[in-house]
Amino acid sequence: MTGGGVQDFNNLFGEGASQLAGAPSLKSGKVRPKYTQIRDDQWAELDELARELMDARSEKGRRITSNSLIRVAIDALLAQREQLGGDHEDAIRVNYLKTLGVPEDKIS
Repeated sequence: MTGGGVQDFNNLFGEGASQLAGAPSLKSGKVRPKYTQIRDDQWAELDELARELMDARSEKGRRITSNSLIRVAIDALLAQREQLGGDHEDAIRVNYLKTLGVPEDKIS
């Protein structure tokens, strides 16, 4: 995985980063299951990213799993809800990724 960790996170999410930092952790709150359908490529890349983050940890302890990353992504979306808009899923995704500065060639 490339990037600068916390600095990249703060650059990417701006003011939303402080809201995310204050979000309750899994440890501090109850979690409820929510079923979602994901594409095969999302499944594989999510698992790969979780493994990369696990391997790169400086502190051992709680595992980083695909579910961990999904919860982080949900927190990010909720912290930046004003950035969301569109008439359908594809439009919402494209618009949101553009606001994050994702290059056009990475948005499919």
